Amino acid sequence: MIKLLASVSGPAEALVALRGGADIIDLKNPSDGALGAVSPKIIEETIAAVGARRAISAVAGNLPMEPEAVARAIEARCAADYVKIGLFPASREDIAAVIEAASHYSEKSLLIAVLFADREPDFSLLEELADHGFCGAMLDTMEKGAGGLTRHLSPARLRDFVTRAKSLNLMVGLAGSLEAPDVQRLSILEPDYLGFRGALTSGRRDAAIDEARVREIATLIAGTSSIAHPLSDPSHALDRQDAPVMAGGDRVFVEDFVLPLEIGAYAHEHGRTQEVRFSVEAIVAPIPSAARTMADIYSYDVIIDAIRTIAEAGHTVLVEELATRLAEDLLLDPRVRQIRVRIEKLGLGPGAVGVEIARRRPQSAPLR
Repeated sequence: MIKLLASVSGPAEALVALRGGADIIDLKNPSDGALGAVSPKIIEETIAAVGARRAISAVAGNLPMEPEAVARAIEARCAADYVKIGLFPASREDIAAVIEAASHYSEKSLLIAVLFADREPDFSLLEELADHGFCGAMLDTMEKGAGGLTRHLSPARLRDFVTRAKSLNLMVGLAGSLEAPDVQRLSILEPDYLGFRGALTSGRRDAAIDEARVREIATLIAGTSSIAHPLSDPSHALDRQDAPVMAGGDRVFVEDFVLPLEIGAYAHEHGRTQEVRFSVEAIVAPIPSAARTMADIYSYDVIIDAIRTIAEAGHTVLVEELATRLAEDLLLDPRVRQIRVRIEKLGLGPGAVGVEIARRRPQSAPLR
């Protein structure tokens, strides 16, 4: 089950986050950049206020990639259950030295490395982190106000990060100016936790967090636990043409979405991209009249992310293969009853050529 990490400035906000349903209390100074640290005294006060009710994490600070400075910062914050260490832009040698220095504290506190999505993160560092006793890795953004996580990394890159980290038994977190609509999109990747700050306040990172906003995000995250996801449970991806026609539902669609793809069976179609147009219709359970939050609906952003992920997967020979893969991926979500996919290649002359398929879930398959 995905957990909510709420970034707070001290004990008072920690108790607000606790009442709102946060699973991890993360201490940082929100007015001091991406990983502004709080004092050891504030850490101690927060631990005293929260007790054993929730895990406490603390950031080491916006530090240069100097082993001694990072080691001192970790040493001062080992009272926390987790210490988050930012791997800021530097040479590979300097980052390796910081990882080595930090590893000496892995028995005092669980270490989490933070990579920055807006600074071309090097995912090959994950193996090094696992080898040096880090318990986890997360993605965040360095420049707050320059767009959230999904603006800087594609769905395919985010999936790559999560799957690589999990294959190394690292706990995985995603953060970076996340908002409520990001929960449904990112939960499909099945990180261990999602980190929030600005969405828990009136919109400014340095404003106080609000219990109602914490509860809203906590409810959204909790609602994802009943959804089967592509990374964990492929058993629901059924495209039985002989299945009984299901009852109708509401229509969520993406129309005329054009992307450059490497696709085609001919030799001249290899090593180059051509424009491909996607139109996708998902039939879902009727939207309740009381729907007011993202937890109540199936988002078209999920469809767009699925298209982008497949588009980045490399050369596809057949349009039919592309359509089938997309339909199967979307049917992994039990809220989806039926999928219609239309894919058109736009570069083979006047108009378009392509394929349209429909797939539906058998009545025996689970529905949300």
